[in-house]
Amino acid sequence: MPDPRARHYWDGGRVVGRGYRTLKLDGRPLDLGIEAWDVWMLFDGKARWTVPGPPEPAWWEHQLHGLPEERRLDPDRFAGKAAALRARGPKPKP
Repeated sequence: MPDPRARHYWDGGRVVGRGYRTLKLDGRPLDLGIEAWDVWMLFDGKARWTVPGPPEPAWWEHQLHGLPEERRLDPDRFAGKAAALRARGPKPKP
């Protein structure tokens, strides 16, 4: 990803996946039933991982069976959501 603010980290211990067993959909918790994998999440500039758990994503999409089709990964929609978040600011500090 060409944006220098984007980060990718390997999570061999699956800490993040376990932290996101539940995501919100239309304001209601949606239990994934498994560790989150093949899930793409966007966060605003204020998101911080704190105790007791991870930040809520501003938007998420997936490629998993049995989850809502309206959130199945659509690269163009996802890019549009990312651009809207970036335009909305505030800009995170590197």
